[in-house]
Amino acid sequence: MTGIIIGAFAGAVATTIALRRRFPAGAGSDERALELPPPDDATLAAARAEAAAIVSRLRRAFPDLRPVEG
Repeated sequence: MTGIIIGAFAGAVATTIALRRRFPAGAGSDERALELPPPDDATLAAARAEAAAIVSRLRRAFPDLRPVEG
């Protein structure tokens, strides 16, 4: 029983060390923040149109939604 507990503890320590290991962020590193340009007006308009279409389909699929009282 003691061997199982010691083995579990050793495994947890080894896993913690492996997960905390970090490589320095450099060229081509995935750890740098992703920088995207802000969306343009056409992209925002397309996104709003898609969102409106989704809301419309949901309202047709569930026409009688009422708030749940509780």
